[in-house]
This record gives sequence, structure tokens and C-alpha cells, in this order.
Amino acid sequence: MTVLHSAPATAPAKNVDSTQDSAFVAGNSVVSFVGGLEPQLKQDVMDSVLFAQLAADKQFPNKDTHRVERYNLYNHILSRCGWTTTNESMHKVTGLKQKFTMDQIALEIIASVVGPNKAVLEIVAMVFGALAKNPKALSLFENQAKGKDAGNFQILPCIATSDGEVIMIKTCMQFSSSKRVTKVLFWEWSNTDVGLYTAASNTTLNRRQYGTVRNTIMEKLGTSGKSFIENIDIDI
Repeated sequence: MTVLHSAPATAPAKNVDSTQDSAFVAGNSVVSFVGGLEPQLKQDVMDSVLFAQLAADKQFPNKDTHRVERYNLYNHILSRCGWTTTNESMHKVTGLKQKFTMDQIALEIIASVVGPNKAVLEIVAMVFGALAKNPKALSLFENQAKGKDAGNFQILPCIATSDGEVIMIKTCMQFSSSKRVTKVLFWEWSNTDVGLYTAASNTTLNRRQYGTVRNTIMEKLGTSGKSFIENIDIDI
């Protein structure tokens, strides 16, 4: 497992082997790739996700409020970038165990979407393991994910299709807490302290549509001054 240094949002993918599984953190999003994606497509995924996140953060900077509005704007921006969207809405998670961690819930949600595709679940589990051992990347993620007593984040596994396209399992999680939030992903939560909302769906990138906005997005990311991508390469 090799951890790369942080890179600017508009930087080209660094020595990415399209046959290898890899992952990166961009703000409050963790994106992972199951091999077979060409470097340009991986970069397009990175940039579009980061762009949508920054747009939502700018419009609704307070993570303790505007849960629905943030999610709707995030979806809208992704759709304008070329990602297909469905009308899935955030729903409250019921039947939570007395004690749980957010990474465990994320894996359960992803499993409900991908079904028997164990390769995706294995990669996401490995990414969580790598993130837990990488204080810099974890701090980057959690600082962006948490508010005072709430938080929101995305876990986004990406799968290469047989024709070279990409399917993203868009997994969004938002929560409110009766206690001050200090940690997010691997913290042991109590179901009496947290209200958890999630949404998950398959979404596909229309590469022709994204091609029409690629340069504009790169320019906007370049001028935003946001350079918080941490790459985590995973050697399976």
C-alpha cells in the first residue's frame, strides 16, 4: 500500500495505473476505484465530485443546518456535470444497533446497492483500513465532514464497466447528534445520541456531457484555492 502526498484539485492524476484499485479523499468525500478505469476518467470523477462538494459548501457552509438543501444542490451540480441522477431522497435510518460506527453503516448501505459484488465491498473495507492508518487523510476528511453537532459525508465506490465507462455508487450520509461532534467515521456512536439519514444509488457519468464542462470545472477549481486531495493507492 502506497500513500501519495496531497495534490491540487486540478492536478492530473499522478502515475495512475488504470489496472490498479485506488482511492482518494477530497474534503468530506472518499472515492474508491475498482480497476479498469483510464487515468483521465478517474480525474474527471475526482474533479466533478470535488466541484459539487465545494458548490454545496459555499451555498450552505453550516453543516449543522440545511440537510435537504445541501443534498439537493449536490445532486443538481453532479447532474449538470453529466452524472445521471435518480429521485432518491434522504431517509432516516431505523433499527440502528445500540453501538455502531459510521464506516460499518456505510458498508451496509453500499451492500444494499451492489448486492453480490463482493469486490466493491472488499475495496471499500480496505480503503477504510488505509484511512484509519493515515492520520493526515483522516484529519482532512473529518474536518470537512463534521459540524458542531452534525455532519455529512460521501462514500463513493466507482466501478469500471465492460465498455470502459464508470458507475459510481453515490452513498451520502448526514447525521445530527445530541452531543458535540469530535470524530466521525470510526467513532463508536450510540443510537440514542444520533439521527442518521442516508441515500444511495447507482449513477453513471455521461462522458460527452462532462467533456463540455471539463475545462470550466478545472478553471473554477484552480481559482478556488482548494487543494485538499489526498491520494491513497491500494495494491491488492
